[in-house]
Amino acid sequence: MPSGICLRDKLRLMLTPMKSRLQARATSVPLYALGAIFLVPLGIGVLLVNNSASRNDHANQVSRDVASMYAQGVDFSNTANQNIALNVAEGLGMNIRGGKGVLILSKIRVVHEPDCLALGAANCVNRGYAVVTQRFVIGNKTLRPSSFGTPTVIDSTGNVHNWATDLSARAEDFPANLKSGEFTYAAECYLTSQESRSGVYSRAMF
Repeated sequence: MPSGICLRDKLRLMLTPMKSRLQARATSVPLYALGAIFLVPLGIGVLLVNNSASRNDHANQVSRDVASMYAQGVDFSNTANQNIALNVAEGLGMNIRGGKGVLILSKIRVVHEPDCLALGAANCVNRGYAVVTQRFVIGNKTLRPSSFGTPTVIDSTGNVHNWATDLSARAEDFPANLKSGEFTYAAECYLTSQESRSGVYSRAMF
């Protein structure tokens, strides 16, 4: 009997670590699965945020570059110059030609009394307001309108007609602090985005 008791004790001691290992393995599998449930969405979220931030940076760069070109006198009624703007965007990996984005350029001034007199505008309803005097749209114009509004009558060279008397020419949400004869050149860039239903929007002014 003593030898039998010793044998059972030995077997119990030998089997106990094996049971512990099996229990540990059985416990670790749900823990790995639980960790994956949280880590996989987190990793995807980080990737999407980084991609969105990169597109924001690119949109900011394009709007600054194109606004600078516009302020320096580049004529965007010329197709060759529009292609230069598109090449700037494509150099940063943005496919505006493919209908995935739009560039909107606006020349803005404030209407002063001398402007009304020079134009002979009897009904100068935009006196004291900022107005869009020139507008170019490059890319898919259906994606997004300009934040500065959309003048009704624009000719083939981009010039806005009757900007002193046409209410639709008023630049929305633009401070009327420009002096007579001063202009602001604005470029807006909008890109579609898989990560955001609202897309990516940026604008720059010179």
